[in-house]
Amino acid sequence: CTFFNPNLMWRDQITPLIGQEEVSKLDRKLRSLNVTGLDDVRLDYEQFPTACSSNSANYIQDLVKYIARMPQDPCEYVLISLVLLFCPDMLDLIERRKVEEIQTKFAVLLQKYLNQKHRASSLT
Repeated sequence: CTFFNPNLMWRDQITPLIGQEEVSKLDRKLRSLNVTGLDDVRLDYEQFPTACSSNSANYIQDLVKYIARMPQDPCEYVLISLVLLFCPDMLDLIERRKVEEIQTKFAVLLQKYLNQKHRASSLT
């Protein structure tokens, strides 16, 4: 939607979603598994099942079902769903900027929630 700018490298693309600390952890883990080519990776919409690129009348239902299969807690599920629900690219909007702002607020809230959740789990 408004994320995954194809001109940015993967680390910069997902930092607004999960935070710099989590991106660094992921990068270290991938490197420890000898994953190569990380310095050239960019994320693209087509890599993910997304409502933004779907023409299906059931795209939101399909996407929510897909997300529901991912391991997460209820708060995480709701926040991810809200980020996707407020995708400004899905509709012909009069107030696109307002929808983008709402989506960004939920994305930031999701990031803060995940940071707090993982900070708490690393202390136990």
